[in-house]
Amino acid sequence: MSNRPPITARNPRVDLLRGWLILLVIVGHIVLGSVHEQFVRYAIYAFHMPLFIGLTGYLLNPDKLASSSLIAVGARYWWRVGLPFLIAFACFTGILLLHAQQEGRFSSSLVLGYLVTPYYHLWFVPTLILWVFGFWLALKLRFPLILALLGSVFITAVWSMFAGVSLPHIVALLVSKKVVYFFSFFLLGAWLRTDAGVRWLRSMTVINAIPPAIILISAAVYLMHIGPEKSVLKGGAWLMMNCVLILVSIKWIQTRLSAKANKTVRRGLMSNTLVAMGRVSLPIYLWHVVPMFLLKGWDIHQTQPWIYYLVSVVGASLIVAALLKMEGKNRLMDRLVYGI
Repeated sequence: MSNRPPITARNPRVDLLRGWLILLVIVGHIVLGSVHEQFVRYAIYAFHMPLFIGLTGYLLNPDKLASSSLIAVGARYWWRVGLPFLIAFACFTGILLLHAQQEGRFSSSLVLGYLVTPYYHLWFVPTLILWVFGFWLALKLRFPLILALLGSVFITAVWSMFAGVSLPHIVALLVSKKVVYFFSFFLLGAWLRTDAGVRWLRSMTVINAIPPAIILISAAVYLMHIGPEKSVLKGGAWLMMNCVLILVSIKWIQTRLSAKANKTVRRGLMSNTLVAMGRVSLPIYLWHVVPMFLLKGWDIHQTQPWIYYLVSVVGASLIVAALLKMEGKNRLMDRLVYGI
């Protein structure tokens, strides 16, 4: 009998965690400055995507995925994330290409570049689809998930600890891609959904104090080394922090909630809003950057940063509010924007 916890109804803790993470995504995109120079962005980028990716992997149903055909998986993810992504991709890329044409920079190589490397934040959806297909293939071939996880963690460690110039060119090129070095977090989340992962998580109950301590120490080490330079210590701290953070977060999600605890999670305007944001995190992720996208196109962030911040915060807030308000109001919009 499987030890996997069933995920049949919506778990408010999942949506609450995703709500916090999507809020951090918005903040990270609004704040100006290089990730390696601006401390707020550096701190947010240290963990928000690895944790979001790990949670995404955990929410996959391996039994359902393994029993599905390639066409069925493709169709499911086309409607769930592919079509909403394609609409956002067409809008952002169309504006960028129009701007390039006005400046005389339009070329076939530019179009190809946007197709291979979508604008800014849009990388996540096509990368997620590749991860799902890779995971599906591993399940079909009955490849040991733990071996895939260990191999992927090794690749992530190489990327996080060593500068590209110190690696062979082919290796540096391979590990520099998000689809490669973030895959370990996706697989970790997926593995924690397996029987072995569930048993391992249950064993953490006897050492509850240790994982948070590891997270705090690793985070302190990583945050003390702000900058683009890589090292074994810094990369190891980053990898350890995120792996343990995923473990702790999923352990928290798995904790059985009483009716009273469910109400506590949902209590208050902030919690309700974050849970709702977590529920519609895809359209928020795709469209929250519109104000920043336009303002940066007009160079407002350089000439009048206070106007940039004001309009970005208000604009992003209005977009989030509109997406929360319109959810479920129109079947066509649900399909095109929300992926439901």
